Amino acid sequence: MLNIASRTVTRAATRTAACIVTADLAVSAAPAWAGDLAQVVGADETVAPEGEEKVIDAGHVDIGTLLNGSDAELLARDDAGDSPVWRHLDDLVFSVGDAAQQTLPDTDDFSFVGAQSGEDVWVVPQTEQVGVPWLGWNTQAPSLVDNADRGVTMEFLGHSGPGDFSLFLQNGGFEAPQLLWSTAEKGESEFWVDLNTHTHANWTFTEPGTHQVGIRIKGETTDGEEFSTDGVLTFAVGDGADIQAAQDAEWTPADATTEDSSLPVWVYVLVGGGIIVLIAGVAVFAKSRKRGDGHV
Repeated sequence: MLNIASRTVTRAATRTAACIVTADLAVSAAPAWAGDLAQVVGADETVAPEGEEKVIDAGHVDIGTLLNGSDAELLARDDAGDSPVWRHLDDLVFSVGDAAQQTLPDTDDFSFVGAQSGEDVWVVPQTEQVGVPWLGWNTQAPSLVDNADRGVTMEFLGHSGPGDFSLFLQNGGFEAPQLLWSTAEKGESEFWVDLNTHTHANWTFTEPGTHQVGIRIKGETTDGEEFSTDGVLTFAVGDGADIQAAQDAEWTPADATTEDSSLPVWVYVLVGGGIIVLIAGVAVFAKSRKRGDGHV
């Protein structure tokens, strides 16, 4: 079963902690207070040197934007250790073993995944799972919060690898999944992300092997300067995946075939017993070197 959760963190530490909704597709949602999920991103956190390779097979990682004037860079904030470390995407491989396999439920709601009901797929889940990377994104870096205008737009540039890839949210209960991007069903390619938000989604792969996902982050500074940067996430999917091949993979940008449009993502959270609707989304950006063949 696909287990779902999402989280949003407020800017001021004095604000009430948000609540997340966690759900299994076979049952109704069960709310839980998320004080333990709140995080503070500091301005002085370590940035690993380029070339320091790492394979991430478990633990929490957020894609996030660091901004220097109008120069933006997408890094991955790895906080699986004692202290958070920002790492360059080119140096990372997310190892997604068979512990990440989940069975698609008997419903047409997930046709965009590219597999049939009852088939197994590999999922980097929205809810943390032991032995599987927990990959999300945040727009909480002080350099971004202090200098960007309201938020950023996150755009998916394509996918390379066997089978299909999709990214989606599910807010719990009997709500239908909210598709962000899919190679099986071409459509929306970008969405808005408010500043100072923290989100997790389901990254789904139908076949094992080396997969890469191209991402662009763009926005404006409070001075009206535009910024834009591209990056590539690399996944080694399945117990038999070749980690070295994934590390050596190179990304070749290609013309986007998806429709260029904006898709807001509505995330429902409970605050003090009341329901608040927040627009959450993604912020990601980066340098890009890696590459492979497949979907675009």
